[in-house]
Amino acid sequence: MLKKEEIFFTDWHRWLFGTAPPSFLLEAALRAVIIFALMVLIMRLMGRRLKGEISIAELAVVLTFGGIITKPLHVPTVGLLPPVAVLLALLGMHRINNWLAHKYRPVELLEQGDVVVVVRDGCLDLPQLQAASLSRDELFGLLRVEKVKHLGELWRVYLESDGVFSVYQRPAPQPGLSIMPPEDAPPPATDGPAQGRLVCEACGFLAPVATTSAAHCPRCAAQRWVPATV
Repeated sequence: MLKKEEIFFTDWHRWLFGTAPPSFLLEAALRAVIIFALMVLIMRLMGRRLKGEISIAELAVVLTFGGIITKPLHVPTVGLLPPVAVLLALLGMHRINNWLAHKYRPVELLEQGDVVVVVRDGCLDLPQLQAASLSRDELFGLLRVEKVKHLGELWRVYLESDGVFSVYQRPAPQPGLSIMPPEDAPPPATDGPAQGRLVCEACGFLAPVATTSAAHCPRCAAQRWVPATV
């Protein structure tokens, strides 16, 4: 640690090399090669999951890697063996954790979570959306990427444990709640199955034919109705 009186703005040696001698540059480059090769090996041994969508535990492992390898790369007073020992211990913990998750379902649910149904039969599951900290706008944006225009097209939408959405459409779409932005929302239908039909603006429930705008939604108790679309 440098004292305050040892720090000078024009000390270009400190700017370029720090407090280490210039000869440490070659050692730092060699350390980087060794750490890189070790990290590739460790990531390979941890399995293919780390190359795709990762779980919360695997994300914690990746973030821990950054803290482990930082100092050995550029601090001359830190050797390579301590971080190697930590990396190997982390690999062992990861393997044991995967074995426990494979053997015991509660451990798997604790680590990775469970699949969540966020759309069921053309209606939003509002409690599940709230539990998943997912807003309607976020979900609608993801559905638009899948070329979905309204909820009546959907049979199920699953939020998988790794955060990916699985979208299953109905063979025959029904009238439903538009998920398009307000400026691009279609006008009320003048003919066809959506003519005169209302859907709950909160959850997408398709109201019976005789429902008026003063009624409460039987699914979510909201009182906001909008014209259905197809």
